[in-house]
Amino acid sequence: MQRFKIPALFALAFGLVYAFIFDTKLDMGGDNAGYYILGQALVQGEGYTNIHMPGTPPANHFPPGYPALLAVAMLVGKSFTWLKLVNGILFGAALWWFRGIAEKASGSKALAWAAVILVGLNSHLLRSSTIMMSEIPYTAASMLALWTLLRWDPESKPFYKSYDFWLVVVLASAAFYIRTAGIALGAGIGLYLLFERRWAAAVTFGASFFALYAPWVLRGRAAGTKSTYVDQLLSVNPYRPEEGHVDAGGMWDRITENAARYLGQELPNSMFPVLKVDYNPEAPITHYLIGLVLLAAIAYGIARLPKLRWLVAGYVLASAAIFLLWPSVWYGVRFIQPLVPVLMLAALYGAWEAARRAVPTWNPWWFTALAVVMVSPLKTLREEAQMEYPAAFSNYFRLAEFTKENTPPDAQVATSKPALWYLFAERRAQRFPAEADPKAFMDQLKADGITHVVVDQLGFGSVGRYFVPAYQAYPERFTLVAQLPGPDTYVFKLD
Repeated sequence: MQRFKIPALFALAFGLVYAFIFDTKLDMGGDNAGYYILGQALVQGEGYTNIHMPGTPPANHFPPGYPALLAVAMLVGKSFTWLKLVNGILFGAALWWFRGIAEKASGSKALAWAAVILVGLNSHLLRSSTIMMSEIPYTAASMLALWTLLRWDPESKPFYKSYDFWLVVVLASAAFYIRTAGIALGAGIGLYLLFERRWAAAVTFGASFFALYAPWVLRGRAAGTKSTYVDQLLSVNPYRPEEGHVDAGGMWDRITENAARYLGQELPNSMFPVLKVDYNPEAPITHYLIGLVLLAAIAYGIARLPKLRWLVAGYVLASAAIFLLWPSVWYGVRFIQPLVPVLMLAALYGAWEAARRAVPTWNPWWFTALAVVMVSPLKTLREEAQMEYPAAFSNYFRLAEFTKENTPPDAQVATSKPALWYLFAERRAQRFPAEADPKAFMDQLKADGITHVVVDQLGFGSVGRYFVPAYQAYPERFTLVAQLPGPDTYVFKLD
């Protein structure tokens, strides 16, 4: 029983923190609704399709890993609360596997637990663990893959006879299926094997990794679809496709802009959420100084790690390359979140190595004092969890429920958040056509079979950019069906 004491205490501590910040509301981003719908399509036997869109087209935007996980969870229950709890369980498991990785890499149980405490109190990761998004499942899959890699003993038997080696291949591929950015994990593991001079294992891992991903690529080609990730990556602005694709000069500008922003904003805020981001061009220089200090600690820590330095270095560098290539409109800490455990480990080890030069008796447990700066963001999370939906979203969801009760089942809607709309209205929906010309906008609505239009105040520019000019040009084509005030939200029937 003694060996269960620490895991039980860990589970209890994590459960108390998780219960403190748990939010039962549906997240107001459209992606979490999209994941839910894809999981629903799978569990209903309708394949990997966008059942919320007119024509039920094949899904090709999100890789199928997280929707498949949701489909399995939906066999137990389909409530939002249950599916959120699944993410919480995965986050707790990821922290436990991370503890083993940190201890192996640093050689210090105290530093490993300090890293686990700081990552476990990270408000960004805790927030993600209460919403139906892929960050936490990917974090769990990546931590399990790395933890399994450390269990593999290449000296005991040939790699091709090792259960652990093949499990690493499967888990790394699963992480890739959950998030396309998971290619960075595969690169990190591959580099680690190469620098360990495991030549045959490295080649086998790389070939197997991409062979397992090949079915998804072949499925896309067979369905006549292309990866929207690639198309969006090459776009000047994924939210304005009419602006076309980026050229070489634009790509360089994107890289430099992303590098400056990650250094001064996302890096410090992702690791210590109390360090608020400030995207104002006149943001104080302290943002960049803090980023430089953290970057130096991370680099020094990776260089000084007694074990696994090439594994950590490869994973971090491959991830950084992806971050720099993202369209600059995709900003915020969401993309860097799964990397936070590894960054925290490297930064703490770098700080420990530097501190020991000045104070040889420096104890890694002292780093847990940093947990004090994590408390304030947790209080904010709890306050947000106790709030109602903002008025604009409340009106949006209420009109969706009205539409469910007052329109025929074959009604099709144009709106700014089609996945969110579908969850409450159960009516197929799609985004407004990206047509600034009123006639082209109306022609596209007709071609798509749209019967209703939702005008919201959720803060997205598509309403003003595309719908308003069309409404001003053809007011007689729109009949008001329902309206809610404060803020004004409308449902129009398209004549």
